[in-house]
Amino acid sequence: MKRFALRALPVIVALCWAGLASAQDDPPTSTQPRVGPDSGGRRVVAAPAAAATPATMADVIAAATCVLAHNPAAADPLFATPPYSAAERVQALRLLGEMRRCARRPQLVSTNTSIRGGFAEAAVKQVFATPQAPRTPPLGAAPLARPTEGDQAFFAQLAPMYQLADCATPRRPDLVRAVLATDPATPAEAAAVGALNPVFMACVPAGTRIGIDPRFMRYMLAEALYRWSAVQRDGPASPWAAGAAPAPGAAPAAH
Repeated sequence: MKRFALRALPVIVALCWAGLASAQDDPPTSTQPRVGPDSGGRRVVAAPAAAATPATMADVIAAATCVLAHNPAAADPLFATPPYSAAERVQALRLLGEMRRCARRPQLVSTNTSIRGGFAEAAVKQVFATPQAPRTPPLGAAPLARPTEGDQAFFAQLAPMYQLADCATPRRPDLVRAVLATDPATPAEAAAVGALNPVFMACVPAGTRIGIDPRFMRYMLAEALYRWSAVQRDGPASPWAAGAAPAPGAAPAAH
C-alpha cells in the first residue's frame, strides 16, 4: 500500500492507496444470473458461467456511455439509492441489462459499485461535457447518499471520503474533472487526486488524518460532480438540489 501524508499545512490528509479496493472487491461469481452478497458486504451482479466476461472499468464506462446516449437520465434512479443497499442492487441489475444490450455483450459482469461509479463518470463526460458555471447566488447539491445496510466498519472507513467529495466538488469542480480525465490506477490519477489535497484540507478540521482509496474517491467525486452540475443547470427544481424533496424511491441520506 502506498501512502503519503501532507504535513506542510495544519490539516494532515493521508492518502492510502488501494487498501479498501483490494479488501472489498471479489471477482464476480460464475452462477446463473442473480445478485448476491460478496465477502465485503456489497452486492455482486453475476452472469451465467458459460461466457462470463469480467468488465474492466473502461468497459463499464463505455457501456454506460452507450446507455446514456439513448437516455441521459438512465442512471438517476441508481444515484438516488443508498450505496450497498438492496435498492441499489435492483437498479444496478436493471442497468446491467441495458449495458449488455447496448454494448452487445450479453455476458458482461460487473459489481454494483463499479456500475454506479462508471455511470457517474460517463454521465459527467456525456451529459455535462461542457462544464456548468456556478449559479449566483450559489446553490449546492444535496450530500451524497450514505450507506445504510451492511458492514458498518467498512462504511466508517468510507464516511470521510463522502464528506470530502461533498465538500471539495463545489469548491473546485475543475480539479474533479481533471481526476476523471485520467486513466484509473495511474500516476496521472494519483497526481490529479493529489492536486485536490489543499481543497481536502480546507474541508476537515486541522490535524485530521483521512485514509483515501483512490478508486472509491474517484467514484464519489464523479457522482458528486454529476449532481452538482445538474443543480447548476436546473436550479432549485433539480431533485439533487440541497433541500429538494427526495427522488421517488430514494432513502434519506445518513449523516
